[in-house]
Amino acid sequence: MSARVVAYAIVGIALVLALVAAVAYPGSVAAQPAPAAPDRVQARTTLRVGMLPVTAYLGLYVAREQGWFQEEGLDLDVQIMAGGAEIIPAMIGGSLDLGIVNTFSHVLARDRGFDVRAVAASASEARGNPTHAILVGSNSSIQSARDLEGRTFGINTLNNIDHLMVQIWLRDNGADPQRVNFVEIPFPQHPTAIAQGRVDAIGPTEPFVTVALSQGARVLAYHYTDTNPTTLLGYYAATGDWLSRNPAQARGFANAIHRANSYLEANPEEKRAAAVRHLNISPEVAARMNIEALETRIDPAGIQWWIDAGRQFNLVDRPLNPDDFLWETVR
Repeated sequence: MSARVVAYAIVGIALVLALVAAVAYPGSVAAQPAPAAPDRVQARTTLRVGMLPVTAYLGLYVAREQGWFQEEGLDLDVQIMAGGAEIIPAMIGGSLDLGIVNTFSHVLARDRGFDVRAVAASASEARGNPTHAILVGSNSSIQSARDLEGRTFGINTLNNIDHLMVQIWLRDNGADPQRVNFVEIPFPQHPTAIAQGRVDAIGPTEPFVTVALSQGARVLAYHYTDTNPTTLLGYYAATGDWLSRNPAQARGFANAIHRANSYLEANPEEKRAAAVRHLNISPEVAARMNIEALETRIDPAGIQWWIDAGRQFNLVDRPLNPDDFLWETVR
């Protein structure tokens, strides 16, 4: 079975999954926020939003904490899920209104013909500020990409953004990705999996990179920034059908997210404070970790990079135009 078929099977199977968690958002921010955007929703609406609790999406937590969604006439029903491979099918199936998606999950969905569009910008990872890493145990004999052949590698979801980037790094560094045994392990379990020796390597994002390092793991590579100077990681999206029926709510959601992202980029220490408040990590870990750049617009070139990468690994078939991925609020 081809990797593309496996990827599509995963998306199809995920249509029947629903992982729901109630999330509370305590605390407040004292610093002066950016001016509120004028586009407001008159009637109060609750939006069901699929979320992954990582630093790339701190904007949502802060916007909710500060009441910026409420100012737009919106309440959020936040549902914690495994990632874009699960969230996109839930949006298509109608159990979510919006959700975070990584760029490659979005590419796979569009390749299958699903009209999913980016609504609010989120995060990118740039060289000099890595937020992903390939980690091994402190006493591991693994020193290179080739040493990972025949080993077990923990990855968040198969045939998705992190799995693809690891394979690109392996290929570019002389290893055969087909000779690495990838197994699915959710990000929060990565530090324990490597500490207990259940896998030989892991590929987490922050804050789990720093958590694993604090427990004795060792960096083998910063595979995202080793591969690409700047990588578009993900954003908030909705289906074209939902957007056609709810344009004011979508604009209000984007206004609140972009207001929070602008605030956090202007107050970088508040990124760390927000991570402590909302991601259940210690101040010590927050002080040490890198955090993605949070944005208000999406460059189509960042999407094109992932389209090209997917075609290289036979995961993407159709000719795709990255401009079609974007709704008006992120252009």
